[in-house]
Amino acid sequence: MFKLDTELFLLLNAGPTPNAAVAWLAIVAAKFVILAIPVYLAMLWLPGSRRDRLTAIALVLGFAIALVLSSLIGMVAFRPRPFMLDLGHTLVHHRPNSSFPSNHGLAFAVWAAVLFMLRRRAVAWLAVALGALVAWSRIYIGVHYPLDMVGAAILAIPAAMASLWIMDRYGESILAMLEHLQRSVLRRFVRL
Repeated sequence: MFKLDTELFLLLNAGPTPNAAVAWLAIVAAKFVILAIPVYLAMLWLPGSRRDRLTAIALVLGFAIALVLSSLIGMVAFRPRPFMLDLGHTLVHHRPNSSFPSNHGLAFAVWAAVLFMLRRRAVAWLAVALGALVAWSRIYIGVHYPLDMVGAAILAIPAAMASLWIMDRYGESILAMLEHLQRSVLRRFVRL
């Protein structure tokens, strides 16, 4: 399995002389497309309906659960990144932490999984498309293997399910608390 993963990585990686335009696209996608997630969360929360705000909370909760699971996996089953093994070509600097699973891939997979489970399919498909772009870019620039992305997609499903389970039981209470906190903070700003 790891041999196939390595071969796929080398096939998708930039290579010794990458095309400048493709390399630029990959670097931009790898670093900045992730910002679509907080922008979407802000769009849900700020002008959002009650349903939109509950969705935003479910997403943040799903991200948190997924990141905890990812950290635990990284501690138990550390997998070095390709550049740590002098494998392929790396186009950006990255700290030498565990490669599996990809947290960038995980964020997009959780975004898509939660929205599919909530039947918000149009934006879920957008999350899939952006996630595929980011997955390719992270492999192309040399910081992840393809299986890191597959693992992220698999891990996102139980994280999304756990998030929605919690929201089903405590979502209204969490929303009320956060809206109260928001009103308190806004009142203080108005006073200033």
